[in-house]
Amino acid sequence: MYCLTLIVFIVIIYNISCRSEIQLISYDEEDLSGSHVTFDTTIENYTVPVSGKCILTCYVAEVRSFKVLWQKIDRINLGENQTNGQQSQDEQLTLIAFDGIVYSNKDHYRLESDYVGSYNLIIDRVNEDDQGEYQCQINTEPRKTKRIFLTVQVPPRIVDFRPNPPLISIRSGISLTLLCRAEGTPLPNIRWRFRDIDMNRIESLPPDNSNIWFIPSIDKNFPHTVECIADNGVLPASNRIFTINVEYPPIVKINNDLIQSQLYQNVTIECSILSRPLAHIYWEKNGQIIEDNKINITQINQTMLINQLKIQINNDNDFGQYNCIAENIHGRMEAIVLVLKESITVTTLTTKKLQRHSKYFSLRLNSSRKFLRSTTTTTTTATRNVYIERDIYISSSSYRLWTYYRLKNLLFVLLLCQFKRINR
Repeated sequence: MYCLTLIVFIVIIYNISCRSEIQLISYDEEDLSGSHVTFDTTIENYTVPVSGKCILTCYVAEVRSFKVLWQKIDRINLGENQTNGQQSQDEQLTLIAFDGIVYSNKDHYRLESDYVGSYNLIIDRVNEDDQGEYQCQINTEPRKTKRIFLTVQVPPRIVDFRPNPPLISIRSGISLTLLCRAEGTPLPNIRWRFRDIDMNRIESLPPDNSNIWFIPSIDKNFPHTVECIADNGVLPASNRIFTINVEYPPIVKINNDLIQSQLYQNVTIECSILSRPLAHIYWEKNGQIIEDNKINITQINQTMLINQLKIQINNDNDFGQYNCIAENIHGRMEAIVLVLKESITVTTLTTKKLQRHSKYFSLRLNSSRKFLRSTTTTTTTATRNVYIERDIYISSSSYRLWTYYRLKNLLFVLLLCQFKRINR
């Protein structure tokens, strides 16, 4: 009886164990397929500025015994494929975290589960190397994967510029090439501008997004400072300032090249000089250099000088030609100033008086002519050559003497005519 009971008990336990094994096998098969796991497999894109914080989300409902992992895929260009001519790439997988443990050697990676079912990857202080594809996976069979593409915005930075250093001295008429190349994400745009003038010369600037600016012949009026600006919408923008010194030979300008003066007067003659570098200035007369103590030089700016020469007219030798001469390493130029002796002219008041005397004398002559014409034809003919009207300038004393003799002759003619009439 005891043996029968033991056999029955063993049979019951075996049946129970078989049922349990069957249920366990079916349960494991269900877990491997992950049919009861809710997992978001949509593709997402994230854009984060450099040094910012990024949260890559991954949600899994009823994870049960499955494990969640994070990995990063870096694609490396291997060059152009000789077979099809396309760029070939190599994928490099990097494990970041698995089953709640971070395995990456980067200290700015960490996991966060702020609610049930969230397995988020936090990236602090994002840098350029963090850009790429991230995958959140569950080890089902087959695996379930969520793909996230991270773009890191990088402010522009100028990585190459010419000339370097950005300070150049160049002679006018020579060609000049300015280069400005920048990097960043997205790719920056390049813009050029003048810093020391208004926008009136904007037509001479290169078009936007031009890394190279070629100037075939630079002139002396070219702006002193030029700026290259790289901008991609991510602050801060980057810039580079070029300082350009255009050198040229002196240009001498004279305000008054003819000066009249008299003896024992002081005369100041002036010339202005434009040049880069600044010119050496001196004056010459008859091939002789004038002493520096008579010269006053005023510097207006980095390119302009005003030179004044003070002369004391002591004798006739101080009149003549004066040469203002300017020299620098690029050439020599001079200008001429003539200092002449001023002639004495009759004043306006004296001229007006003489004109009045002349008019008065002309009226007297006209009246005398009428009188003679009324007396006799012979007398008029004889005296026509005597009274000739002339509009001349004479002094008052000469005029009185001349009038006296003419009146005397007139009385003589009148008496002669009267005597002839009596005789008849």
